Amino acid sequence: MEEIRLLRPEDIDVKVKKVIDGKVLLLLYKTSRVDMAILDEVFGVENWCDDYKEVKGNLYCGIGVRTEKTEDFVWKWDCGIESKEDEGNQKKGEASDAFKRAGFKLGIGRELYTAPVIWVDAETVSDGKMFKLKDRYASYSVNEIEYSTNRAISKLVIVDKHGNQVYPKTMGNKQPAEPPKSPEKIICERCRKEIVGRSVNGSFRTPEQIKESCKGLCLECYKEETKLLPNNEVEVK
Repeated sequence: MEEIRLLRPEDIDVKVKKVIDGKVLLLLYKTSRVDMAILDEVFGVENWCDDYKEVKGNLYCGIGVRTEKTEDFVWKWDCGIESKEDEGNQKKGEASDAFKRAGFKLGIGRELYTAPVIWVDAETVSDGKMFKLKDRYASYSVNEIEYSTNRAISKLVIVDKHGNQVYPKTMGNKQPAEPPKSPEKIICERCRKEIVGRSVNGSFRTPEQIKESCKGLCLECYKEETKLLPNNEVEVK
């Protein structure tokens, strides 16, 4: 199979995952448009396709690829999570998420799993219950990214919408050795036990990342519920 190229800065989007007092947690991600562009680039528009099916109420997407028109398609499948942000478009978001996760199975953007935990300083305000960004239109982007020989991220530079470097911090204003800890516990919706951060697929995942990727569950409960999925594959984003 053709080798999937590594993501470039323009392929990667950055979103604010969490806001606490004076800091925000940033998350790197790819869009389905990036997956489609890379599939076209690597295999050609006539040599890949996608399909969808429902398994136990969950929407699954499969991406099939081939290197020659005479060959059979090789398929990779994964399920999606309904969008929480786009009201009225949850199912569309679920289909897009399933497509992106199937793309991860093929190797598109899998290097994002090696991204560090990214906390940056930001001006925040509180309404007495939670913190929010003072600038509601604040945005961030990847300015530089480099990889090691094993396709892991070795260098990452993130800037704000004004082009100012926010990660890593510049000299004289160094990044703290550890990200600030969140006071609240993250609880599994099935076993009701606390979800703790752990290494998954060779990369550390925070409790919040595990709960979101596992559809509200801890990793153990998620694996238990997905025993009967296609190919018995369990992929945690």
